[in-house]
Amino acid sequence: LQENRYSMNSYWVDKRIKLVKYSNEQIVKALLLAPLPLLFLTTVLFIAVNHEYSLYSIFVVLVGHGLIYLAYCILTVPFSYIFSILLNRYNSLNLLTICITSLIIATPFFILLGWGHTGKIAEDWWKMYTNTWASFLALFPGLCYWLFLINLKDKE
Repeated sequence: LQENRYSMNSYWVDKRIKLVKYSNEQIVKALLLAPLPLLFLTTVLFIAVNHEYSLYSIFVVLVGHGLIYLAYCILTVPFSYIFSILLNRYNSLNLLTICITSLIIATPFFILLGWGHTGKIAEDWWKMYTNTWASFLALFPGLCYWLFLINLKDKE
């Protein structure tokens, strides 16, 4: 009887482990890679639009975007990691949940960014996603995160 109980428990543990789609390592790698396409795109566009082709100007733009990446890693990766682990545990880590989580995590940062520029919080802050660029800035890294997750899963 004891041996049968052990085999049933190990069966459920094995079944539960197999339900998890992504490993913690895949999630962390994908989170760290997710903002890089958007940062690369904004770097190239910033240099091209401002016609700043000197080596010093390019270096300053790269350092500025490096600081943005560092802020992303410090401020958003821990929250995104927690959401991703919870969603992964319940087998719900997909494009839709990643995009919803991206919007949720981006909201306080957009509010703080607006407060930093104007000195006050907008009364109608919930309308921030009516701006197409704000939606793009929130959803594009989420889309990249999902694509990196899929590619990392396929490699293993």
